[in-house]
Amino acid sequence: MKESAIVLTSGLFKSHNAKTAFGLIRNSEQYDILAVIDQNSAGEDAGKLVDGKVLEIPIHSTLKDFLRSCSSRLNLTPEECGRGVYAIIGIATPGGIIPAGLRMELLEALSYGMHIINGLHHYLNDDHELVQIAENNQAKLLDIRKPKSAKDHAFWTGNILDVRAPRIAMFGTDCALGKRTSSLWLRDACREHGIRTEMIYTGQTGKLQGGRFGFILDSTLNDFVSGELEDAIIRCDLEENPDLMLLEGQSSLRNPSGPCGSEYLCSAQAKGVILQFAPKQKYYLADDERKLWPMPPLEEELELIRLYGSQTLAIALNSFDLTKKELEAEQKNLEDRLGLPVVCPKEEGMGRLVPVVQEFIASQAAKK
Repeated sequence: MKESAIVLTSGLFKSHNAKTAFGLIRNSEQYDILAVIDQNSAGEDAGKLVDGKVLEIPIHSTLKDFLRSCSSRLNLTPEECGRGVYAIIGIATPGGIIPAGLRMELLEALSYGMHIINGLHHYLNDDHELVQIAENNQAKLLDIRKPKSAKDHAFWTGNILDVRAPRIAMFGTDCALGKRTSSLWLRDACREHGIRTEMIYTGQTGKLQGGRFGFILDSTLNDFVSGELEDAIIRCDLEENPDLMLLEGQSSLRNPSGPCGSEYLCSAQAKGVILQFAPKQKYYLADDERKLWPMPPLEEELELIRLYGSQTLAIALNSFDLTKKELEAEQKNLEDRLGLPVVCPKEEGMGRLVPVVQEFIASQAAKK
């Protein structure tokens, strides 16, 4: 049974910062999302803003508005409506800090007996006032990004070579391009065609959506990133015996603020890659939106993947800031230029890549 939850986005629901909120709106096997709290998007339906589909997940301007609505609808007091509900922080912030306005919302939620789930680097359990208010109201503070101690981490062993299921890494040319969402959509498309497919999550949103196998990469000591990735893959292989694993990518191979990806190709032996790309984006995203670092040509990224010993199977387009006509032209141009399948996940789904996946699985089996 799913837990009842609301998502706090502190006025940032319509920004790149709200990808955790977007993920939870689209899909969560663990939480039933009752509402979003966002002062800049109040009155709208969250599903309509995310994917153009009405999901009857209202956006309220304040926590009090949500509780007032719940109280009126269910004939309960605001305290009864709030107690035991999970309030999930649905945004990423520069440096993972908790802004003052969001902290006030957390204090208010705790006063109503709500549990707080925090995926930021600023830990709630280090804040004495939050801890005290939580204890007074029998509420829980869950810091899901808090790293394990070194003794509890898995170190890379090389046993990845014994894993039967082939792996495809879902990479992007930058952060916040839709890698996790495309992974889930491809997983579901593969399952519909009888391919037993699992996703290995590597971020807080994948965990919050109910992912069974994975770890939070950017809160893991660097010495253990490869080992934790290997361990998640081995556990998945032993427990589910899948035909395929999709590895959720983080950042990008050459993002200067936090390059990531070689572990997937070297340590996890992902021999296939699907690369997500936003044609209108010419610079890596910076927290202050300055244009500091130009993005390299797409062909260089494909060549880098090849030099790591892996093959790019397809390109997935992020349609941000593109008209329908521009998107269609970009899709055709890239297919002609690169000789690869190019899909538009949000507009057409990932079903067209199922034959590509089937061919990849067969090729990997033939090599063993």
